[in-house]
Amino acid sequence: MSVIVPADREHVASVAKDETQLDSLNRFMRLVGKQDERAMVLSLATFIEDTLGRLLLAYFRDCKATRELVEGFSAPLGTLGSRIKVVYAVGLVTEEQFKDMEILRKVRNQFAHNWEGVSLERNDIAAMVGQLSGYSFSGAPDQSAGKDRLLGTLSSCCIELYMFQGRIEAGKAVKVQDVSHRLTTIPPTEPARSRYVK
Repeated sequence: MSVIVPADREHVASVAKDETQLDSLNRFMRLVGKQDERAMVLSLATFIEDTLGRLLLAYFRDCKATRELVEGFSAPLGTLGSRIKVVYAVGLVTEEQFKDMEILRKVRNQFAHNWEGVSLERNDIAAMVGQLSGYSFSGAPDQSAGKDRLLGTLSSCCIELYMFQGRIEAGKAVKVQDVSHRLTTIPPTEPARSRYVK
């Protein structure tokens, strides 16, 4: 009879969580690919908004202030637009990802605030979709347009954000560093030395 030592339990829990995350991500990717244009755009935007929120909660200090910034009715970082800006400002996403998410946000607003005459083929929306990076994991240039380009580019972004958030939660990627400082004339204790300025 084998006994699972605490380190093994941690590893088993980590693998199980990764598999659960991947299952959830795979279910979303299968679902979104079958949707009509409006549902696809709104689903991609909602998924990214939710993932960015969880990414910020994982990255920032684990405290009430963080939760109040990200979650709740009037949270300053509770919208897709504010979340896109802050993850770019603190260096959690590339400039290319930032631009792609901003385009998605603008396209989402067109679909969310109009009930007729909205299509990815409409000139203004097609122009925005045409500005997407077309990024793929293989690095091969994406020559597609319309729904395929939007789905391909933003699916890659969804996967990257989702996996990055999971890596931070699992301790495989760095959380925000505590760079706060206090001024003192009294020598600080060794563990706090880096936070104090003589």
